[in-house]
Amino acid sequence: MKKRIKTVITAAMIAALGASLLTGCGSTADETASTSGAAETSSDAAGGDSDSILIAGIAPLTGSLASWGEGAINGYNLAIKEINEAGGVTIGDKTYTLESAVFADDKSDATEAISAYNNCASYDISAVIGSCSSSCTLSFVETAQDSGMLVITPYSTNATICKTGDYIFRECFSDADQGPTLAKLATEEFGAKNIAVVAAEDSDYCAGLAEAMEESLSEMSDVTYEHYGCVTTDTDYTAQISKAVEQGAEVIIYPNNYDTVPNFVSQARDAGFTGPILGGDAWDGTDVTGYESKFDNCYYLAHLDLSADTEAVKNYVSAYKAEYGEDGLNAVSSLYYDSVKMLAQAMEEAGSSDPSVIKDTLLGMKYESMGGEITYDENGDAKKPFTIETFKDGTLSYYGSF
Repeated sequence: MKKRIKTVITAAMIAALGASLLTGCGSTADETASTSGAAETSSDAAGGDSDSILIAGIAPLTGSLASWGEGAINGYNLAIKEINEAGGVTIGDKTYTLESAVFADDKSDATEAISAYNNCASYDISAVIGSCSSSCTLSFVETAQDSGMLVITPYSTNATICKTGDYIFRECFSDADQGPTLAKLATEEFGAKNIAVVAAEDSDYCAGLAEAMEESLSEMSDVTYEHYGCVTTDTDYTAQISKAVEQGAEVIIYPNNYDTVPNFVSQARDAGFTGPILGGDAWDGTDVTGYESKFDNCYYLAHLDLSADTEAVKNYVSAYKAEYGEDGLNAVSSLYYDSVKMLAQAMEEAGSSDPSVIKDTLLGMKYESMGGEITYDENGDAKKPFTIETFKDGTLSYYGSF
């Protein structure tokens, strides 16, 4: 059956796209110095006099995705603390303290992310850990590549990021893998032959994930799908949902950020759609308070299950709660934590804190993350398992894995 692509253009979409053209240069006023490091320390562990190695981080500490940022900075600092408590980073016959020069706020804005990166790069650091949003990370990776700055993004999944060059890596999976997995979940696990996709057109993450997923769906001869556009600032999805119901969709896929998910799911249920609603990894952190019953039969791809009965996850959750309580305890926090731990392992295996040496070591190493073993392909894209999360009476629950 022929696949058709439809886009519902709303007034909000036009307004949001227009507003993006008017965005001015960002301020670094909200960029936050991490408590784990001193900015003036040199990071020359390859032969300098310093006893410290510096790194830096970027995440949305303020703005609509600030709960990701809270988890990010906490996971980042917890990893640094644990590394140092275990003796630091050993390179050759010398041990170094790992310190943070700065942890900068990108406010979930690509322009702000450039300022945040420039702040990080002003220090003598070995790597930047960040950011969350694909649009933010895409804004600075070309500059990082050109200057030989190692970047490990914990949570940006847009498929083009690591193709920028050999200094750019990710700890998370790529949308090139996530998209086909979502398509597989819809068609194989839930048996859907008629699918609706509602994706934000003004987001590199949402649009990129939808494109990768739809490319996979288009290769299935017995499946039809239709695409309905929205923007990240939408709060009314009546037009898109009505079209999905009208087409007879058996599954709706909504690959958008967590702050928009409750509105969309609630409106879909109110419109009479009872089938599965699927999301990508950016559903992590969704607050279902007041919508508990409406999230029955909802599922999303995740990087790990924080309720897993594994030693690595239990130790992390226990250490995080002891340090910060439960605020910000999400998948993003664990990804920033694992990114720092993975970087430290790469430095030790490389015998250097020089980014040009670390990058080559990362390509050939294995790292046991909380979500499973990570290896890298030639682009610096992580190869790792997928976890599927669902909701039971409003509580997040493990469903399965791919």
